Amino acid sequence: MKQYYRHKVLVAAHRGDSKHFPENTIPAFESALALDIDMIETDLHMTKDGEIVLIHDHAAGRTTNGSGDIKDLTLAEIMALDAGSWKSDKFKGTKVPTFTDFLELVKDRKDMLFNIEFKDYPHLQGDRAYYSCDKAIAMMEEYGIAERSVINSFSGELLEYVDKKYEGKYKLHGYYPTELMGEGLTRDPYEYLYTICIFGGEKEVADKEHFDYAISRGVEPWVYLGEEKPDTYKSALERGAVLFTANDPQKAHEILKELGVR
Repeated sequence: MKQYYRHKVLVAAHRGDSKHFPENTIPAFESALALDIDMIETDLHMTKDGEIVLIHDHAAGRTTNGSGDIKDLTLAEIMALDAGSWKSDKFKGTKVPTFTDFLELVKDRKDMLFNIEFKDYPHLQGDRAYYSCDKAIAMMEEYGIAERSVINSFSGELLEYVDKKYEGKYKLHGYYPTELMGEGLTRDPYEYLYTICIFGGEKEVADKEHFDYAISRGVEPWVYLGEEKPDTYKSALERGAVLFTANDPQKAHEILKELGVR
């Protein structure tokens, strides 16, 4: 995957250009694609009738005018929802996109990388989570983005499944502290992760020792800092961060350019 890196330090658009557009919607992704960034991050859930859609939360209520868990709603029910008005009236009528919608949008962007977060978890949904995972991977392969993607999940159990079933073929993204990856871990995540997103807990940026440990294990340290601030970006860079996932990806790019790494 590193052969696709265009900058010394990368910027990923968190749920698209989510600072300025409704997260995980086509307008947010279109805006992100127009920027000088490296990656788009998004979130997948499977509907009641087995379709993959892009939405972060397990429930529809925060980012749409609907309610209920995504797993209990059909695609038609989700397509009837307004996913834009919560952000601003000017986005009224924006729809929740399907994974196919997203893949059609990005299929010709051979310069773009992808962070695909799988949100259906085995400890909550059992075998259904594995079916959702396998279907999403097949779609990534069909559209030719798999080799330019990391597969991301807060479920270590699901990441272990992907690593074992697909014999290490895919780049996997986990989290520090590794307790965030759930209680179903049977292996040391650093054995199979390509990258780990390092959270600082009560600190804005975690201590350098955690970055150093990831690097010593051959795992890339990435960060999501919530806000795009020059001082925290500088601190994370000094500790060894090589990718910043940002709600305002344009601002992230500008900060990192000023710091001399883009």
